[in-house]
Amino acid sequence: MQTFLESSMLICFSVGWYMSIAKMLVTRIAAGKSACFVLLVALGYAAGVGAKLFEAAQTGRAASIVWLYGWNMCVCLFDLFLVVLFTRHSGLGREHSNATATVPSNSV
Repeated sequence: MQTFLESSMLICFSVGWYMSIAKMLVTRIAAGKSACFVLLVALGYAAGVGAKLFEAAQTGRAASIVWLYGWNMCVCLFDLFLVVLFTRHSGLGREHSNATATVPSNSV
């Protein structure tokens, strides 16, 4: 039962990452997303993988759930990539639009 509940949690988190990634790919905006936070979550998934591998080394049985932790970490890192990419691009666009908005017009 414990593995079922842990798997359910990881699948729900995975669906959440898919929704986040889909939204960013459509809007090309990473507003409200923190790269530091997403990195922290990815490190948490890495710790989960490490814990399951450590458990496997002690018991001699590898938990199949380690794949869900690894998959979620990969999806989370892809989300991080998009956050960095779209944050960088939106920053460039903002500077350009501010520069053109402050140009005085010559019409009197």
